[in-house]
Amino acid sequence: MRARATARLVVGDVLADPRTWTGTAVVAATAAAVGSLAAALVVTAGRVGGTRGLGLYALSGTVLAFTLVAGVAVVGSVAALTVELQQRSHASWQLVGVPPAAVRVIVLAQLLLVGAAGAGVAVVGVRPLVPAVGRWVLAGTSGLDGVRLQGGGSGWVVAGVLLVVVAGAWRSAGVASRAEGLHLLRAPVPVPVRVGPLRWAAAAVLVLVVVSVVASLGGRRSVEELAAAQSALLLLSPLTAGVLVLLSPLVTVPVLAAWTSLVPARASASWHLARAAVAHAAGRSTAVSAPLVLAVALTGGLFAGSGTLRDALSSLGVPATAVSARSVVLVLGGPLLLAAVGAAATVFVAGRTRDREAALLLAAGATPAAVLLAAAWEALIHVVTATVLGLVGVFTTAAAAAWTVSAAVPLRPPATGLPATLVTAGAALVLLLAATVLPTAVALRRDPARVLAAE
Repeated sequence: MRARATARLVVGDVLADPRTWTGTAVVAATAAAVGSLAAALVVTAGRVGGTRGLGLYALSGTVLAFTLVAGVAVVGSVAALTVELQQRSHASWQLVGVPPAAVRVIVLAQLLLVGAAGAGVAVVGVRPLVPAVGRWVLAGTSGLDGVRLQGGGSGWVVAGVLLVVVAGAWRSAGVASRAEGLHLLRAPVPVPVRVGPLRWAAAAVLVLVVVSVVASLGGRRSVEELAAAQSALLLLSPLTAGVLVLLSPLVTVPVLAAWTSLVPARASASWHLARAAVAHAAGRSTAVSAPLVLAVALTGGLFAGSGTLRDALSSLGVPATAVSARSVVLVLGGPLLLAAVGAAATVFVAGRTRDREAALLLAAGATPAAVLLAAAWEALIHVVTATVLGLVGVFTTAAAAAWTVSAAVPLRPPATGLPATLVTAGAALVLLLAATVLPTAVALRRDPARVLAAE
């Protein structure tokens, strides 16, 4: 294809279907905004130097680790889903003569265009806010009071976001290049979910890191050794969640099917419809659950690890304070925001599919109330599934924390982090209910015949 024709197709397709591409733009912007704070910590640490600089480097390492895991889990998933939802468009391109290799190039170019627009606007928009946010979150932190964060590293932030976008959607872009024209004559077929070699390799690396971190935590007896273990414990929950997200094609659907099967189909027709819809759209299900798994693991793991250490230090006569709200915002605020936006964006970009599903149910004789209830059940299924998986990271952190303090305080039960986990799950449920029920209510106001005729 000629370069001008390719550019017109790249831009024209994005402008013709802004709803589908909005999700990628929004999560890219959110990731860039969150990454800007982490980049400011690194830049400021280099300029401040001395003890304060070392403290900022240590803090920025934790924030960067959490942000990176969140970015890979959320941005990559939404980008991949965006591509998968456009199977028909990709098939139509080939029917009019676009070569398969060019389809992949066009899809990746569209992702880069949308991702760069979202990330670029975000880094410019949040730059004036970084000093104020940094001043608030660092207030009360020993040795870092009064440090003024300095913006910088915007180019690296945008490049990092774009790298995650392309890496997350690389396989889906390959599938798009092989889409057949037959897709135009039938409903879009969900892309089979599988774990590729890169995901296996990344998951294996994370497992090795988790094992090495846990192994390093044993035999700590002194107060100083216990206090120094907190940073390592904080990393366990996002690392474990990262493994689950990378292997989500293998674990999400089986876990979902296992616990939802406990409710017999005859108990509720709407429940059966929701369960079947979520299980059928496996790619969409894993994209929705990945951010929520991360959110649950991060919050529950933070309070499980820090709570266990705090209790152990208190039993040794060392006064220890609870985790402050500012610390939670600094370490978890960005990743949790990214997870929430990612989950909502996933549901939003799949809205066209929801419109068609609602029309089909109405045409088959379902009542509007049953369709709305099925949408609510879908939200519940996503949240419970993500909570079950996220608890793996929470309990891993709790067990590691108990192992850490066992030498100094034998038989000390660990903190579970369950209150924080339940609060996160409740907030996620409210968010997903709004993102599923409200669009379904709007879809029910449309004429089913016109919706299906447009297909």
